[in-house]
Amino acid sequence: MIERPTFVMTEQIDNPRTCVNHLHFPAGSETRWHRHERDYVIVPMHSCELLIDSGEGAKPVKLTAGECYYRDAGVEHNVINPSEIDITLIEVEIK
Repeated sequence: MIERPTFVMTEQIDNPRTCVNHLHFPAGSETRWHRHERDYVIVPMHSCELLIDSGEGAKPVKLTAGECYYRDAGVEHNVINPSEIDITLIEVEIK
């Protein structure tokens, strides 16, 4: 098994309605397996390709800078930055 560095999450806002996190993925890093307790929106700051593994093997997902996507809470997954560049995402959790 490959040991990858872990991404860095920095909380920017946490109030009664939302939680906003800055997600920094250094080249070759991953989130490790996790599950969100709330619905959330991801805003990619760069156009990039990540690998997302939901238990059936890592699948490539293309993201376009500024084009948001929504995910329901509860899906266990691991996000991997397979590239040689750092990637930044903004995550908005809905309370």
